[in-house]
Amino acid sequence: MADEDDAKEEKPAAKGGLLANKKMLIIIVAVVVLVGGGAAFFLLKGGGGDEVADGGKDVKAAKHETAKKKSGGHGGAESEGAASEGPTVLLLKPFIVNLQDQSGGRYLKLTLNLELTSPESAESLKVNDPKIRDSIIILLSSKSYADIGTVEGKYKLRDEIVNRINQFLPDNSVKTAYFTEFVIQ
Repeated sequence: MADEDDAKEEKPAAKGGLLANKKMLIIIVAVVVLVGGGAAFFLLKGGGGDEVADGGKDVKAAKHETAKKKSGGHGGAESEGAASEGPTVLLLKPFIVNLQDQSGGRYLKLTLNLELTSPESAESLKVNDPKIRDSIIILLSSKSYADIGTVEGKYKLRDEIVNRINQFLPDNSVKTAYFTEFVIQ
């Protein structure tokens, strides 16, 4: 009889443990679904990437620039004679060109951000976009891997790109170019 009583007591305990495991499994699945859904929403809404507003203006750079102006720069007041940073504009479409190599099998994928002297320059950049893209494509496709495969070659290419773009904009509006993607294959 003692064995029967022990067996009866074990069954309800086992059922309670199984029920607790099912509840825990449901909670875990719910948390995973919520976290995964939140992450998907965040990434699909652009929260994980660069924010870009109309006209190609990089919103993060603009926010940083505004905060910097309010705080007086990185370390307080700006030092005398220090050049202030201009707005940074993302050229939205990457450049993909074949390089001048004997094998003909190398290509370059390049994405640029441009630092401008003033926000008004962004409008001129937008208006002249087809001319600027054409000029940069011609420049890039004239290069070989030997020309741009070194750090010095990349600096020289950056300067050539800035000079090409400034031909189409008033008052040398582009201060510098930043390579945000540079892939040679």
